[in-house]
Parts: sequence; C-alpha cells; structure tokens
Amino acid sequence: MQYFEWIARARKAERNAHSILSVHESAASRIVLLEDLLKKLSGAPIDVQEYFKESIRCLEYGLLKAAIVFSWAGHFEVFSEYLFIKHEVDIRNLRKNWSFKDLIELKEQYSESQILDVSKDVAYINRAQLRLLQGQLSQRNQCAHPTLYKPSVNVTIGYVDGMVSQSLNYMNP
Repeated sequence: MQYFEWIARARKAERNAHSILSVHESAASRIVLLEDLLKKLSGAPIDVQEYFKESIRCLEYGLLKAAIVFSWAGHFEVFSEYLFIKHEVDIRNLRKNWSFKDLIELKEQYSESQILDVSKDVAYINRAQLRLLQGQLSQRNQCAHPTLYKPSVNVTIGYVDGMVSQSLNYMNP
C-alpha cells in the first residue's frame, strides 16, 4: 500500500515542480503544461488528437518548425470539418463553380487559403478571425517550406497553444 502512496506523492511533486519551473522561458516544464490542454481534446477524433500530441513531442525534442506544422494540421482538420458540417450548403451556393462531393475532396481540390476565405464569406468566421488564421497559415507555410524562418520556443509554444484553444472553440461553440 505504501508503494502506491509514494507513487502518488512523487507524481504530485513532479506536477508542482513543473508548475514552478514553467515560469522560466527555457524550462521544458512549459511544454509539459501543454499536455493539460490536450486533455480537453479527448472528444476530438483520434487523428486530430495525434496531430497535437505529435506537435508537443516535436516541441520536447526542439523540432519547432515541425511542431507548428503538426499543430496547424490538427487545427485545420477541426476547422474544416466543423465548417463543412455547418455550412456545406452555403459553400456550394456561394462557390457554384467549385466541384466536390465531400470534405475530403474539398480539401484536395482547394487550397487552405481558399477554404479560409470561403469560411468568412459564409459567416463561419469574421474578418478579424480570418486575418488571424491567414497569419497562422503563413507562419505554418514558413515552417513547412524552405525558408530562413526559425521560430523561438516561446513563439512555438504560443502557436501550439493557440491552435489547440482555437480548435476547442470550434468544437464547443
């Protein structure tokens, strides 16, 4: 019985240590605290959860560009799914020349930027949200393609946190 009590105490001490160390910019504990945010995604599809878990693993290993790319992928999966569920008819009416039979085909045939634009046009998001998402997509593109851009740990943690939080907003309006 004492064995399990000591394990519980050790875990509590570890959580407290991470909480204390998380205020220091270079501390890996800041990344550990993102895992608490991921617990809120438990209702999301497994692939979405995996994108965000992978982004945190990348952060832990200092693969900052990859962390940004994976977190955008998880976010865009949630964003596009909820957009399609709520506004498929509106998209078809507004973009009569777009031809797609389902969400997968929509994402294959039209760029993420075009999908963001139409999401504003169907009033899924507003102008401010569109600009935020365009900026985040641009940052993701800088990480996914050869550039001299090197995000800092702080920027990357903020980006991942933002992607998870925004995804939660779309899932729980």
